[in-house]
Order: sequence, then C-alpha cells, then structure tokens
Amino acid sequence: MKLAHTIEGEGSDVLLLHGFPSNMYFWDEIKKDLIINNKRVTVPEQRGYPLSELNNSLAIDFNIECLALDIEELVKELNLDNELTIVGHDWGSIVGWAVVSRKNISVKNFVSICGGDEFPGSNIYNNLKFNLEDHYITSFQNPKKSAEEIDLNLDSFFRLAYRDVFTKIGQPDLSLQKLFTHGKARKLVVDDTTIYNYIDHFKGHSLYQPICWYSNIDLNIELSSEWRKKVKTPVTFLYGELDVAVKLTDKMSNRLNNLGSDITIKEVKGAGHWLPLTHKESVLNEIR
Repeated sequence: MKLAHTIEGEGSDVLLLHGFPSNMYFWDEIKKDLIINNKRVTVPEQRGYPLSELNNSLAIDFNIECLALDIEELVKELNLDNELTIVGHDWGSIVGWAVVSRKNISVKNFVSICGGDEFPGSNIYNNLKFNLEDHYITSFQNPKKSAEEIDLNLDSFFRLAYRDVFTKIGQPDLSLQKLFTHGKARKLVVDDTTIYNYIDHFKGHSLYQPICWYSNIDLNIELSSEWRKKVKTPVTFLYGELDVAVKLTDKMSNRLNNLGSDITIKEVKGAGHWLPLTHKESVLNEIR
C-alpha cells in the first residue's frame, strides 16, 4: 500500500518509524534537528493510522510482514539508498527490526527506541492479571471490543498514553483500564495542544486498525521464523530506565545481544517510554 509520508532535507537518509499510539508528527522536533544537520529525513504514517488507513480491512492485514513490506516498498520508491539509518520507537522498533532482518533493502544502521524485535506469544500475557483485569495486550487480542472502549473518550486515552512516569513503579497495573481508559494521568510528557492535535487526527477513524497490530503477535512469531536470523547491521537499543512497558531485564539484554553481531544497549537514566519527546538529545546522539 502507499503510505502517507514526508521527505525533507538533503544528505544521508534517515527513516523515522512511529509506534502506538502516535502518528507521523510524533517525530517533528527530531526531524527538524536532523534536517539542519544534513540529513534527508523520511517520516511515514504507518499502516492503519489515520493518514494511511485501509478500507475494508481484516485484522490479519496488520501482521509484521505487511508492516515491513510497506516500509521496504517506500524505501525503494523514494530511493532511500544514501547510508540509510532506520529509527523506530515502540512498535516502530519491531517494524524496523523486521526490515533489517528480512534484508530486502540496505540499512547502514538501526536505532531501536523503547521496543524490542517482537512480542512474546499471547499465552504469556494471558496469565497476567491486575486486580482481576487482563493485561492490555490480552485485551487487544479482541481489537474491535478494545477499540470501542477507547474510542469513547479519546481525550482520556491520549492523556493516559502520554503520561509522564518519573519514579520507579514496582508492579505497574498494565490493564487496559488503568493504562488507557480509567487511570490517572497527572503530569504529561506533551502539552494540551499536542493532546488536542492527536484527538483531531484520530477523530472519526477509530483505534481499531492500530490495535490490530497487537492481535497478530502470535502470527508474527510464526512468520518471522522464516527470516529471523542473526544480523550484521549495527543496532543500538535505547531504553528508558523508568519505562513500565519495556523492562531492560537481564533476560531481555541477553536476548538482544543474541540478535546480531554488532549490538549496543544503552539505558537512559530517569527516562520513561517517550524518549524522543523527553530526551531528544539522547536520541539524536544515536542517530547522528
């Protein structure tokens, strides 16, 4: 499919991939800095998000091979062949890792921010309960029902998604209700104008298609087994110390180090999940 995108600047290529629940404008501040520093920056709105929404879609249309193929086709269409660096945040990291692993395009460097190479199977999440509520990824295995709940109050959803986590949380409540619909937002990593912009962007579109990305995690494991191999592309994994969604455990570190021959793992102290927004210089240092 044709992804909505921008391409600006001159120089070596950088491709920025947003995650959930973001859009192509998530990268605006990073993009501006890269353009000033002689980069040609391409930013797509990924499959299923409002500017790249599918008509008459099925949940299976959002599996990892479809998501990776979108990016590979965009890279070829735009001739992004000048020392291409791919940068992915959250789900954008998983898509970026798939592109690097599939080796259908040439990638000089890959920067993974607050995300890994793929999710574990849904059975892992099925056993996790929070005050008798399911893990949000378990809830997302029913994307229609989850989207119906979230779409009722986009203001609450985006405020909760972009809340600031500034202290360590021992056992965070990762249920759909606490994370996205009925939790307490308090301090945010964005201002009210950004929240209103997200609401306007998604209004009338539903979160159904972005949530469908999660409903394919079991299929993704099966599909990726065909092309998942140790890669030689230099990869930097950048994580926030306080990220409640992606924990940099010893097990996670060992897994990441086994994914390639040139892997660097860096933890940003005092940071949460939204590094490109809260710790822009840490992100830019890895891209440059």
